[in-house]
Amino acid sequence: MQRELIKTLLLFASAFGVLLIGIIIAGTKNNLLTIVAVLGLLPASKELITCIMFSRAKKYSCPQALYDGVQEVIAPGESSSGEHDQDGAEDCLLAVYDLYMTAQENNYPILSMCCRNKTLIGIADWEKFDYKKAEDHIQIMLKQNGHKNVAVKIFSEQEMYINRIRELNGQKAKNAEEDQAILRLMLNLSL
Repeated sequence: MQRELIKTLLLFASAFGVLLIGIIIAGTKNNLLTIVAVLGLLPASKELITCIMFSRAKKYSCPQALYDGVQEVIAPGESSSGEHDQDGAEDCLLAVYDLYMTAQENNYPILSMCCRNKTLIGIADWEKFDYKKAEDHIQIMLKQNGHKNVAVKIFSEQEMYINRIRELNGQKAKNAEEDQAILRLMLNLSL
């Protein structure tokens, strides 16, 4: 969050700096640098919106206990330094965390997601979360981005999610590149 805030402040400062330099050099605000400064406000404004959304979504981050539970299943050979054994790394089940998907009608905070063999699973633990609408929204996004026949299930209970991860982890990966592409898409669709 701090990094985004610093980036936002730097973008606004540079836009106003260019405007100020243009006024000092030309003696008036009617110059080419004013246009450059106004155009510089576009990325600054985009970053400001990102900061606001991150501050609202912060309360939806993955709890450490869930993260540890998922990592224990998908990376049991992980050393304390965080390095994985490279044998079978291609067959390693991947997980993503802290997804906050937005749609026209609802927002969908998802704590974690995993994908194996076109089975995408996730967990959300919020009182007002509409699991069916979230699954339907994700299905639509997957189809629009060329991923057909993907099974999507969002769990509400950690134990059921971890058990399903164990089942998926026991399967041999048929197309690891496509599973990675699906998870990358989920990250791209999230804040």
